Amino acid sequence: MVSAQVIRGMQEKMMDDGGIDPNEYTWTDPNVEFSRRLGPNGETPEAIENLYFTMMLLLSGVKGARERLLADCNNGKIGDTQACEVLQKILNHPLLDDPSIEAASLRLREHASKDSNNLWEARMRTRDLMRIMNCVQCNKCRFHGKISTLGLSTAMQLTIGQNGLGSDVDVNKIHRVELAALVTAMGKFSSGIDLCLDMQQQ
Repeated sequence: MVSAQVIRGMQEKMMDDGGIDPNEYTWTDPNVEFSRRLGPNGETPEAIENLYFTMMLLLSGVKGARERLLADCNNGKIGDTQACEVLQKILNHPLLDDPSIEAASLRLREHASKDSNNLWEARMRTRDLMRIMNCVQCNKCRFHGKISTLGLSTAMQLTIGQNGLGSDVDVNKIHRVELAALVTAMGKFSSGIDLCLDMQQQ
């Protein structure tokens, strides 16, 4: 259960950020809300499966960019020593070499290779998603949404490339901002999965 102190803190934060009065809204127990939205009989039970699929896609993208990121660490192009140490631990984690994470990228490549229109549609949808983020009123939400969208777009670029197979991608030509968004998005999705696991256990 979420403590009253956490709820009060969230309400105060809402007031500070956007002047939204939390008293105008009825507070719903997080467990009830989770079940309503993401439970087996909820509104979107497939959302958690999609979350895992996207996480596997992001992991595949990070694996594809691993050599470039490690080289940037060694050349002093990424932050300070502490940031590099954390990134190197992530990049050397055995999960990135687990064959099962390739399932998402293989499915995506298979889908893209069936029809060239699929590849075009995927590119257009990521652009649309980035445009939609401009409509988000909260600046922080817009910022985090754009980072996640750019990270997902970078993962797709590394996975499918121009030809749908990913074999034509030169990782060295991908901008550092895109790589940073990719790693950040992976962190965000990882936190989301942790939260879902916690909620499912309650």
